Amino acid sequence: NYTEGVKYTIMRILLMLGAGAMGVVCGKGLLWVISSVLPAKWYAVKTFLIDDRCGSVVAALTTAALLAPVFYDDGKKHAAYEDWDAMMVSVTHIIMLMVYFVPVVFYNPNDITKAVEFCYYIFYFPCRWLTDLFGCDIKVSAALGMSVILVIQLALYLVSYYGYKKKHPFSFKKPETSEEE
Repeated sequence: NYTEGVKYTIMRILLMLGAGAMGVVCGKGLLWVISSVLPAKWYAVKTFLIDDRCGSVVAALTTAALLAPVFYDDGKKHAAYEDWDAMMVSVTHIIMLMVYFVPVVFYNPNDITKAVEFCYYIFYFPCRWLTDLFGCDIKVSAALGMSVILVIQLALYLVSYYGYKKKHPFSFKKPETSEEE
């Protein structure tokens, strides 16, 4: 059903954005809180925890971890009820990547206010580790970073989908028709 597919896609986009926000909270806020309660003599650990590279990796892992059960469960449900297949979910992932990537296309560091720069920093924080570690442009970082997260989600979906079909093959056999002469 077309409207169900649109609802599915919109909900997965909202989940991606929410998981990204939780990733930022964990990568920035939670690590900062943890580093603030560590003893002063653990300076190296504290510095590591509040570093953007560490926080960004934690944000990306948190985003992937929060999306993983959703797509794994989707694979089982779609296989069990024969609602959709991997093509619909692949299209959803492409649209999710486009929604995440499109704002960065308009990023111009020469013509930007501090408030907008801060918004870009927060929104693309889960992918910032690529910029910090490999010197990638923010556009490349956003595309590659979210692509890695979404490919992991699609792989989990496919493992779950085909695993369920393999585990329950009797549910997916076509009924044999009897030929009457």
